[in-house]
Amino acid sequence: MKPLHKTLPLLLILLLSGCAGLKPPAAASQAAVHDNAADDEASASEDNNARLPRMDLTPQILYGVLASEIAAQRGGAGSSSATYLDLARQTRDPRLAQRAAEFALFSGQLSEASRALALWVELDPDSQTAREQLFITMLRAGKLAESRPLVETLLAKEPGRAPDVFVQLARLASRQSDKAGATALVKQLASRYPALPEARFAVIAVAAENNDNASMDAEFDRLALVAPKWDLPVAWQVDRLRRVDLPASIDFIRKELARRPDAGLELKMAYPRLLVAAKRYPEARTEFDRLLKQNPQNADLLYATGLLAYQLRDLDTADVRLQAALAQRHPESDFISFTLGQLAEDRQDKAAAERWYSQVGRGQQYLPAQTRLAAMDAASGRLEAGLARLSTLGGNEQERIQLAMEQAQMARAAKQNERAYAILSQALTEYPRSPDLLYDRALVSDQLGNLGNAERDLKALLKEKPDDPQALNALGYTLVVRSTRYQEALSYIEKALKADPDNPMILDSMGWVQFKLGRNESALKYLEKAYAAMQDAEVAAHLGEVLWKTGRQQEARALWSKALEREPDNEALRETMHRLNP
Repeated sequence: MKPLHKTLPLLLILLLSGCAGLKPPAAASQAAVHDNAADDEASASEDNNARLPRMDLTPQILYGVLASEIAAQRGGAGSSSATYLDLARQTRDPRLAQRAAEFALFSGQLSEASRALALWVELDPDSQTAREQLFITMLRAGKLAESRPLVETLLAKEPGRAPDVFVQLARLASRQSDKAGATALVKQLASRYPALPEARFAVIAVAAENNDNASMDAEFDRLALVAPKWDLPVAWQVDRLRRVDLPASIDFIRKELARRPDAGLELKMAYPRLLVAAKRYPEARTEFDRLLKQNPQNADLLYATGLLAYQLRDLDTADVRLQAALAQRHPESDFISFTLGQLAEDRQDKAAAERWYSQVGRGQQYLPAQTRLAAMDAASGRLEAGLARLSTLGGNEQERIQLAMEQAQMARAAKQNERAYAILSQALTEYPRSPDLLYDRALVSDQLGNLGNAERDLKALLKEKPDDPQALNALGYTLVVRSTRYQEALSYIEKALKADPDNPMILDSMGWVQFKLGRNESALKYLEKAYAAMQDAEVAAHLGEVLWKTGRQQEARALWSKALEREPDNEALRETMHRLNP
């Protein structure tokens, strides 16, 4: 179909030249026998228009065409279709029926499109385009059985179009409401083309709609013999299986690739991509590396193997492959540069990290790259430079909120909690109901020892998100640590745990409030479960203290010792050990 915004001038020229000065439909037989110089000089193009109605260009026709085109350009394609269809019925002009169909399809009105296309076929029986469009539209509307005469005509008149017809049958099989009828018709049509790969694909598609796995397997076996280089049906089935059963899709493509050695590279790459989706990273890397040996300059393979190497912490290989992907002009150049910056940070190569982050252009990765550069400034003692780098960025509310949080985190990392509080407060003047800003400022208030401000912000957050488990837990835990309002704290933590029962942070809070209430055995149950899920130093401090208080000092010492090895600078752990003096 033609783009709607470009067709008005051409359409008017066609309509005006086809209608101006011509006779009404009633006199069409007489008008066909003009004996004048113009008829004597008729060209081949006039022969093609011989069946077009000859009529005067009435104000009604002109107004209808102009009004419809203008309405369509203003978003009213549906009403334009109705007007054109009415004009086509009055004038019997197939061009008007065609335009009605175009507008109906553009606006998604399949029933209206079917009526317009049927009229177009009636008015111009030799138009193959009209028949094909009507056939596809009826398939989209789920009317395969009704489209049988069209299919039969298409296949009879142009047998060379059979592959296209069967691909459309396969593509739109899922839209058919009469699954059994669609299956019977497709199988009957396909039986006439036993060696046509597209016919086999159509049978596979309808079999899939009926969960007929045996027929699907048989047809894929035939396809592997008659079309071993045709990837479309295999890719279609892989995508279908991937959505419902990832392991099954992996098994299927492995089997198909084994008997399709000449399959296209894109299909071959689908196998390791599925392995990545299943988090089977070592296997995926092996398969990608095998393909890379066969296609050493392929940018997609260099990119994929580089990312996998980074995932598996093979930094040297990741560095080489990702830089090679950049050299091959991979379209994800900004993401590659950002990843190389992270890789350089992992290697403690600050200069390289800054160089890579600075190469990231203004796109999806720009803000993350600038944030990392700002954090590196702050970590080097240049907090003001880091804050200034982010101060002018952010194009929308979400980005500006995120940047304010990043700035506050930089200040907190620099032990400037008052500055962090001021940054968040400034952002809250612009976005006073932002849950993220309220939560972060509450955490800063807690670090500053200001229970009142922390409680105020967390309760304001809960007005916006009353069932948020993170906010409920934060308020409950703050009350446990900063006050003796243990029963009130318990009520908040219970609500949080009900909403998120396996969250180790909430389990830790519940264990700690139980301990404060003197319920040591209950506290141990929750804290042990929390530590099993998340071996965090603060959880270890809590669990160790309960163990210590219940006479299990040796276990507490061993637990603290292991936690101290992992996080030697954890303040909560060091405070607990200093206070209990193990």
